Formats: sequence, C-alpha cells, structure tokens
Amino acid sequence: MIDKKLVTLLHEFKQIGLTSMGGVTRCVYDDNWILAQKKYVKIANDYGLYCFCDKMGTIYAATSDHISHKSVILTGSHMDTVINGGWLDGIYGVLSSVLAVGQLLQKFGAPKIPLCAVSFSEEEGSRFDTTFTGSRYLTHQLSRGVFDLKDSIGIIFDEERQKRVTELSQVTPIRTPDFKIRSYIELHIEQGNLLEQSHTNIAVVTDIVGQKRLLITTNGISNHAGTTQMFGRADAMQRAVDLMTQIYSSLGMMKGVRFTIGKIIAFPNVANVIPEKVDITLDIRHIDQHVLDDAFEKVIKITDAVGATYRLTTNVEATPMDNQLQQQVINSIKQEKLVGERLFSGAGHDAQVIANSKIPSVMIFVPSKNGMSHVPQEDTAESDLLAGQHVLQRLLYDLAY
Repeated sequence: MIDKKLVTLLHEFKQIGLTSMGGVTRCVYDDNWILAQKKYVKIANDYGLYCFCDKMGTIYAATSDHISHKSVILTGSHMDTVINGGWLDGIYGVLSSVLAVGQLLQKFGAPKIPLCAVSFSEEEGSRFDTTFTGSRYLTHQLSRGVFDLKDSIGIIFDEERQKRVTELSQVTPIRTPDFKIRSYIELHIEQGNLLEQSHTNIAVVTDIVGQKRLLITTNGISNHAGTTQMFGRADAMQRAVDLMTQIYSSLGMMKGVRFTIGKIIAFPNVANVIPEKVDITLDIRHIDQHVLDDAFEKVIKITDAVGATYRLTTNVEATPMDNQLQQQVINSIKQEKLVGERLFSGAGHDAQVIANSKIPSVMIFVPSKNGMSHVPQEDTAESDLLAGQHVLQRLLYDLAY
C-alpha cells in the first residue's frame, strides 16, 4: 500500500539543518525550520491536500477545504528538533501522517470523516524556555507570557513568530484552526530501548509521563576573581553547586523519578569574574502525577533553602491515552500481521497536550536503535519506519472511511 517515499523524504529533511556532528538543528522559527515547513506545504499540495497555517506557524493539510466547525481526525507531530538532535524525532510522524492522508485521498477519494495532517510549529523548547507551543495554541492552553520570551541572544518569541508566519503566508493561507478534533493520532519513534529489548517492532502507548521543567536562578555579587577573598564571597556558582548537589541527593532517592539538569548558564560567564547569577534548568518526569508533584515540592524546598528563585516553564500532567483508540491501534497492527506491545512513554509529546484537552488521543511507537534519541546517533530500521506508517494508514482508513 505504501512505497519507500517516506524514507526518501526523511533523508531529504535530514539535510535541512544537518550539523557538522551529524545531528540536526531545526529550532522553531530559525532558517532551517522555515525551509522545512515550506517543503511540507509543497508535499501536501502535491497530494491534493488543502493547506493552511495558523498564527504559530503550524501547518495543516486536510482532505477538504471545508473543515471549519467540522469534526476531523487529526494526525501528525512536530517539525522542530533539539540542538544537534536526531533525524527522526518529530519529523517521522510529520511525514508519515501527510503521506498517509495524501495517499488515502488519492486512492479512495474523500473520507466520510475529514482527515487532517499537522506539522506542529514547536514541541521541544530548544530555542525558547517553553514547550508544546504549537499544540497548546491549538487547544487554547497557551499563556500570553510565551510571546514575550527571549532566546539566548535576546530575540523575542513574538517578533520571530510574526516574521516567519508572514513568510509562510506566501505559500499557504493563514487561518484560525476552527475545526473540532474528533481524535488525535501520533506516530513516533520510541526514544527508549524497551521495544528493542523485547524484539518487538511496534507498540501502542498506554500513558505518557508527567513533566515539570524549571528555570532556577541563584544570585550573588560579581567581583574580581583574584583580589576577592574566599571568605565572605557571594558566589552564585557556589550556591548553584550546593543546590544541584541537594537535588541529586533528594530526587535520586525517589523510585522511578527521572530528572535532568541539562543547561547551566553563568553571568557574566567570564573566567576571572565571580558569577553574579547562574541559571540552571531542571527537567523532572514520572508516570504517577502524585510522585511527580512530591518531587517538585522537594525541589521547591531546596530552592527556598538556598535563597534561589524559580520559574516553571513546562507543566504537563501524566496522561493516559484513550482506551478505545488503543484497541483500534492493536487491531490495525494485527491486520498488518505484526505483533504489538503496550508501553508507556517516558518522553513528553503533543498527544499529551491534546489529550489533556479531553480529546481522545493515542500514540504508536516504533523502535529506536540502542534506545538513542535527541542525539546524532538516533536511528530506526527502515523496515520499522515503513511498518509504522503502514499501521497508521490502515488505522486512518478504518476510522475515516
């Protein structure tokens, strides 16, 4: 039913943002991002799909141009990547969905229930200190404060958004996504090693972990590194180290909690100047919302004790996927003569944001080689990539036709 066009396109998109280290950098609203979104529009148009763009730069590709106020089946993922990330995260689901919807339209005509592929503008939070802005905008969960955020070189989110959306308006109309989402389906690489360990080619996701991401700041007083005595220094870095040590000790004792301090920025960031401020990011995840909340409270107590401040930049609850859609995925897997598994996702996804809006949602996973993701070594066997798209297309056919 499906040829290898998916694999060809995945390799083409890998070149859009390819780094010298073999990874891909395609952050929201950067030059690579705009090239990729425009290329997506062309692919969709070639299949006869009706494209439009919303105010965040998310692209929609529907089987009909009359979906306003109608109930549609939405399927897709996100276009952006982490810095020097993998070549499949997000884009695999983006391309699989638009190809599946386009090929169904060409082969069977218009479905009884409109299908709509989506390429969300942003999910990763790799440029601005916020995540899921594409799906949060669609589901009316986006706070106004996001638009005032600045990236690492001071560029304002809203200024970049307006510039890039204006560029996209040259290739596709700008519209408000005023359709109703009947269900949301997202195909994705697992980003872990459970499927590989069990020698399974595909899985349906039962739950997605809750996630809290914080930007924590310690403060001090800048002064000369050589002339300022050690006693009595107000060293923001020392306070940050004390804070991080306590976090590692406290959260490390909590079973199943996954936490990461992944970014540290010192100000003024000069070798011979005592830091006056240090920003660190903390990512905390757990499948049980109560455990996640307990971990968060421990961090806040530590933060208060060392006199630091924090801002919560991501707060997504642990989320179950829709039971009925899970069973329909299993049925599609069986029809493709594959053996599937059920597992939870340790990574956050747009499906989680959409499901939290009371919209039936489900995810399909294919294996990640060696469990590697968010790094240049991210990879999946070609046969598994194609099998995932087979299952997605069969599921969409069963749901819409």
